[in-house]
Amino acid sequence: DSQIRLHNFADASDQPTIAIRTAPAGQYLPPPRAMSFNPSEKAILLTSDSEGGSYELYQLPRQLSGHVADAGQTRRGAGACAIWTGRNRFAVLDKSAQQILIKDLSNQTTKTIQPPVVVESIFAAPGSQLLLATASSVVLFDVQTRQTVAEISASPVKYVAWSSDMSTVALLCKHTITLANKQLEQLCQVHETIRIKSAVWDDAGVLLYTTLNHIKFALPQGDTGIIRTIDNPVYLVRVSGGDLHCLDREGTVQILKIDPTEYRFKLALQRRNYEDVVSIIRNSNLVGQSIIAYLQKNGYPEIALHFVRDDTARFELALECGNMDIALETAKAIDKPAYWDKFSQEALRRGHVQMVELAYQRVKAYDKLSFLYSITGNSDKLAKMQKIAVKRDDAQSRLQNSLYLGDVEDRVRVLRESGQLSLAYLTAKTHGLEEEAESIRAMAEVDESDIAGVPSAGSATLLYPATPIKTAPELDWPQLHVSKGIFDGRFNFGDKGAGPRPGKSRVADIATAM
Repeated sequence: DSQIRLHNFADASDQPTIAIRTAPAGQYLPPPRAMSFNPSEKAILLTSDSEGGSYELYQLPRQLSGHVADAGQTRRGAGACAIWTGRNRFAVLDKSAQQILIKDLSNQTTKTIQPPVVVESIFAAPGSQLLLATASSVVLFDVQTRQTVAEISASPVKYVAWSSDMSTVALLCKHTITLANKQLEQLCQVHETIRIKSAVWDDAGVLLYTTLNHIKFALPQGDTGIIRTIDNPVYLVRVSGGDLHCLDREGTVQILKIDPTEYRFKLALQRRNYEDVVSIIRNSNLVGQSIIAYLQKNGYPEIALHFVRDDTARFELALECGNMDIALETAKAIDKPAYWDKFSQEALRRGHVQMVELAYQRVKAYDKLSFLYSITGNSDKLAKMQKIAVKRDDAQSRLQNSLYLGDVEDRVRVLRESGQLSLAYLTAKTHGLEEEAESIRAMAEVDESDIAGVPSAGSATLLYPATPIKTAPELDWPQLHVSKGIFDGRFNFGDKGAGPRPGKSRVADIATAM
């Protein structure tokens, strides 16, 4: 419409202000490609490709009447870019002469600066600084001191978006977005296969940007995601809560509804604002495999545990975060040898002896049980294991248990019944069981004169197990008693009646990890 219009975000009202220059009849005038607004002076700079690059300075009326006002005297000049650098001055890039001209409100040049690099375009920066875009980098240049403050490598930059507090900047290239702080120290870089159209910062410090058919987000730490799909390209202007203000290709203002829950949740996690994390989880339906995978990948299995309903996934997450209570519960629900074996290994590593015992019992790992009772000095249960081995008619297990118990008579008996008469004779003879040794020799039909090299009981060092220093029915390792963590007992998304609980079965808690 060849007008500058004013849009009010508060009430979505839209009204014309002034008319801009139009082409004479029969001629073509390229439309403006960039606009820079000075709210203090209510002045606007329009840049276009007309006449090899030019700008126009318009003064908006102080009082808006709702009708198109006369623009009055329009000030124009040559330049590839024109942006405001202060309340009453603006910078113009003379690309052909490679000069930056500082001008006042009357369009008079007050200062001419020779940039230190070959500049393709200029963009606004905090204070008295400018961003100078070259073919391969962006330079932070101080206009007052005429010195380079910082430089960052980047593909040819098309647009620049600063956060509301001017602490973070997004450098938009054709297929790349580079996020940096105000010292141009790179925070992360985002790559897209489809051309990037526009970008705007959320008040929380999250960059929202658009491609041909998606609205996406990028966190300063590098995480990205899709917010929603769009049918036609839009150009972002402002985001407020769940309302995204944008322009379509016809220049019409649109308000798109978005759900900021996911990126606010991830931002709160990265900033360790756990109270915000709790609030978001409690007041939203933030459930999905992608969120669970994100939490697990980024070291938050304790939180992911609250989202999972599948027993297998809950089992893996519980082991990862050391919540042996839930790991035991899910192992019982799954009840497969592979899971009991994995559970027993982790429980043993953490010193949960009773849990290890239960896991071995579930899979009938008799040899492992015997060894566990041996190293924990539980002779009573070792004796029970020996009885079980007799009922199972397991000679190997009987011999092993007799060694753990120091029961020589039973050891000789097992060897004799197994046909190992030589070993049975030597064992009995060595340990002073003369009657048993003689009986075995007679059974083997061997003359005593044919037997040589048998050590006497007096000179031999007999094989007996060590006497337990301490025996106790509960021999779990001492556990750190911790206070209730911020995520404990808050949710019931997938806990099936059980959640992370404090107590001696937990070696660590997220409260201590903070």
